[in-house]
Amino acid sequence: MRTRKSIRNVSIMLLTQFITLALAFVSRTIFIKTLGAEYLGLNGLFLNILNTLSLAEMGIGMAIAYALYKPIAQNDTEQIKSILAFYRRCYFFIGIFVIFVGCLMLPFLPYLMKGEVTISVNIYHVFLCFLANSAIGYFFAHKRTIIDETQNKYLTTSIDFAVNTIVAIVQIIILWQLKDYMLFLLARILGTVAISIIIFMLANRKFIYIKEKAADLSSSARKKIWSNVFILFFHKLGGVVILGTDFLIISAFVGIEAVGIYSNYTLIVGTVTTFCNLFIIGADASIGNAIATLEKKEVYVVFRKMAFLIFCIGGISTVCLVNLMNPFIELWVGQNYLLSNSIVYVIVANFFFMQNRWLVIIFKNDAGIFRPDMYKPIIEIIFNLSLSIFLVHEYGVLGVLIGTLANTFFINIWVEAYIAHKHIFVTSIARYLKMYAIQIFAMLTSCALSLYINSFVELFAGKAVVSISVAMTVYFIFFFRTEEFKYFVELFRKMVRK
Repeated sequence: MRTRKSIRNVSIMLLTQFITLALAFVSRTIFIKTLGAEYLGLNGLFLNILNTLSLAEMGIGMAIAYALYKPIAQNDTEQIKSILAFYRRCYFFIGIFVIFVGCLMLPFLPYLMKGEVTISVNIYHVFLCFLANSAIGYFFAHKRTIIDETQNKYLTTSIDFAVNTIVAIVQIIILWQLKDYMLFLLARILGTVAISIIIFMLANRKFIYIKEKAADLSSSARKKIWSNVFILFFHKLGGVVILGTDFLIISAFVGIEAVGIYSNYTLIVGTVTTFCNLFIIGADASIGNAIATLEKKEVYVVFRKMAFLIFCIGGISTVCLVNLMNPFIELWVGQNYLLSNSIVYVIVANFFFMQNRWLVIIFKNDAGIFRPDMYKPIIEIIFNLSLSIFLVHEYGVLGVLIGTLANTFFINIWVEAYIAHKHIFVTSIARYLKMYAIQIFAMLTSCALSLYINSFVELFAGKAVVSISVAMTVYFIFFFRTEEFKYFVELFRKMVRK
């Protein structure tokens, strides 16, 4: 049942992401042609500021999701109602707080942009639009959660896809015909409102019992949730600072136009990341269910299989990004929007190591293992920000990204994997580290071979064929004898037979 639901969730998300990807690139292309790099940079900067404001959430959503796994597995509707009512009250106050703090930030916006900003719109009005779009979600988050955590994420994914497709088409028309940035933002806000209302109605219809009056959550349950929230706040803080401040540092020390150019690369990497993570996101609730119902050895078998899949998907994607990122940017928006190969290599290295972190993070979160590394984010913040700010003066964008990569490689990967193996699987980390080392070697071998061959290839399509062919050939040679490879081959055969 878990496998079937995960495959259904992943299949729906794959289908929708392909179409969403096409619309995103059409919209971005028209955006660049009609408005330019400064508007693009403003978009990226304000999105990152709002991401920083999401610290107000403090990890409550993650703690609530963890608290829901057991009552959902046991079909304890009374406990589910109580948790959701608690969730709704918490997020209402968080939404109000985010709006309040966002408004307080308005006078400081000009100081986050180096040099003169020549865009024709009022940056305060733009920021308020971003703030409104971000805050809306807090008031409806509990309804989305009950759908997602009951392994029905394909429903919310389908709703997001349908509405976002309409919004993207409307935004493309606005850009092409009117070149009006404020109307572009207003369309996004209306889309967010529509999604929230539809999911609200769907949750009420699918889970009728959540509309009933809920008993107050017991003091012991609240205490456990708040204990997890306290710990998760540190993890949330680390994630926001590490992943959310690159744009802020680049904007403040290099300039907002550099943010716009860099944001094209993050769009590509983000798109590839979304496709790679579909296999994790679609199985997230199933992972939580497995942890709640299976023995530790069985959970470890599930982890090993998923880790192998993510390693391979992430590795092959890394090879393609190394070879195709700059050629694609040049074809797409022109040479003026290119970054150096050294920056591309660091961006892609960040992508590779982050891909292999996500699965470990999901297992840790779903198992409720929050305390052992609760102070790690403080070390991350000091290390990452200090290194990035130090290097940005000498190396610009490259320096900022080296700081992020160094933090991921030297701090995050090893600590998180060790804790997961010690507290969830109760087994040695040696086997995982061996697989990690082999995966890195396979990825580097694939990159070296494909880059060498592609140095003789001119056409983008030819480079793409070479990249995929070399990567898949190398990975097959490295892994075709492993248990995990044989498992997925057999799973694929069963799916084809059906």
